[in-house]
Amino acid sequence: MLYGYNGRLVLVDLSDRSFKVLGLDEGLARLYIGGKGLANKILYDYGIWNYDPLSPENLLVFASGPLGGTRIPMASRAWAAFKSPLTGILGGSNLGGSLAAIMKYAGVDALIVRGASKEPVYLVVEGGSVEFRSASHLWGLDSIEAEEILQRDHGRDVAVLTIGPAGENLVRFASINHDRWRQFGRTGGGAVMGSKRLKAIVFKPVRRDVEVAKPEELGEYIRNLTLKLLPDPTTKALREGGTPRLVEIANRMGFFPSYYWSKVRVDGWERIEWGYMRQHYFVKAGACLYCSVACHRLVESRKFNVRVDIEYETIFALGGNLGVADPDWIIVFNDLADRLGMDSISLGNVIGFAVELSRRGLVDYRIDWGEPEKVRQLIVDIAYRRGLGGILAEGVAIASKALGAEHLAVHVKGLEPAAYDPRTLKGMALGYSIAGRGADHLGTMAYAIDIAGRAGGRFSLEREKVLAVRDYENLGALMDSLLLCKFGRYIYNFQNIAEMLSLVTGYNYTPEQVVETAERIVTLTRLINVKMGVDRSKDQLPRKLYEPVELEGKEYRLAREEVEKALDMYYELRGWDERGIPKEERLKELRIVE
Repeated sequence: MLYGYNGRLVLVDLSDRSFKVLGLDEGLARLYIGGKGLANKILYDYGIWNYDPLSPENLLVFASGPLGGTRIPMASRAWAAFKSPLTGILGGSNLGGSLAAIMKYAGVDALIVRGASKEPVYLVVEGGSVEFRSASHLWGLDSIEAEEILQRDHGRDVAVLTIGPAGENLVRFASINHDRWRQFGRTGGGAVMGSKRLKAIVFKPVRRDVEVAKPEELGEYIRNLTLKLLPDPTTKALREGGTPRLVEIANRMGFFPSYYWSKVRVDGWERIEWGYMRQHYFVKAGACLYCSVACHRLVESRKFNVRVDIEYETIFALGGNLGVADPDWIIVFNDLADRLGMDSISLGNVIGFAVELSRRGLVDYRIDWGEPEKVRQLIVDIAYRRGLGGILAEGVAIASKALGAEHLAVHVKGLEPAAYDPRTLKGMALGYSIAGRGADHLGTMAYAIDIAGRAGGRFSLEREKVLAVRDYENLGALMDSLLLCKFGRYIYNFQNIAEMLSLVTGYNYTPEQVVETAERIVTLTRLINVKMGVDRSKDQLPRKLYEPVELEGKEYRLAREEVEKALDMYYELRGWDERGIPKEERLKELRIVE
């Protein structure tokens, strides 16, 4: 028996409204665990590189992991994988909420969707079976409205995934939304759903537990782990301020990207840091299912009568990066992004890019820093592809080519970066360069190394930093496959991950084996991207991030030579050649190819 798994992969074909249940091979589970590892292996075996991202042939894989539904602290994430319409390479995203557990309770380890429906449709997944239902009454609704209707119709204990108008209109950075304020945000999964005319998926639980190999020992392990988790300083900080607490840290240290990556501190930041927002806007804290950390922060703008669950990344992207330091307006932008169904990081970057072009007279559209009314209109225009919004809906990389402004575009491999400036957090320079989905902050979590001053400090890109980034990327790959929240990185390590996996699955994992598994997942991800044209030439930062920034009279620079040197060291550590392509012998060592 496959303890920790249902043993079912469900393949859905929307073109003929059919589905089939596939068994989960034990060897596959051992080699790739679940979540990201399993999803990427499915895409690799399918040859995802052969298909257009918005074609019916593109696969959309939703996967839980062996820890989902076990009540292990912070095992609250799920993974989605696909070929990205934003970047043209391997796309992927994770989200919290209730999906990870309820997908398992609904009887599936992974749901694989292909084809396209002629009419809007939604799926009901229950006990490993799939029902196809008309979504004509949902098409055109925002993501929150659609979710509320589906929960009314199917019960409050279901987990719902929905897209908003942006996904329906194939905005390339459209999100897939869940539990009102949670998203598969990055790389455009919402556009893939929209291209398939798939408005929503409802997972209905048929049980409320997961069979594990050693339930009593696991229960004791969870109790002991929780006792360690709660007093941890990082956990306490997240419980007290969630991710918005980073706004003050970022502005004081000078890594808060502002005015479209031209500064590292936004004017008036004191009004958007958590202390001020807690006093004037905070409603209550919230948590993902079975999580004791409760890092969510529900805030309300009484001025606009809007409530949202706000995050650090959104405060950067739809605040500082646009020169907006007004919490009321950021809450409004956040709500619009959630309802219309767009990744707030890419959205804020593409609007910041538009402001930059407008200020230079490169577009026939007038917008400047700190003009919230115009930002609000542009958000709607992007979702519905109106005017300039239709070009910006393509994302920064494609839009910059259409507008003749590639030299001003900030992205890596087509993905816009998150709220960590690599000129003052240099580990992020390597992190953005090599991350599997583009300028991604969570793949390597290098910002956490830099902010803590580890591995030579935040201005170092020497071998100690490269090693630390490699090790954190390995940890991240495991967390994305188990699946565990990245905020557990200070508690979870290779040792206790091996122990938990052993208790759940019954296999005797060692720390060395889980590290090897992580290496396998990272290298498989790279191999898939190589087949879509990724090599060293694509592991390059944009020109703008090599321009100096000033903070408190001091200039900060990132040298191209130090990044190239770090790439050399990273490739060597991974067993890839100088072009960043995995060597054949390394692929065989990791059992990716025979």
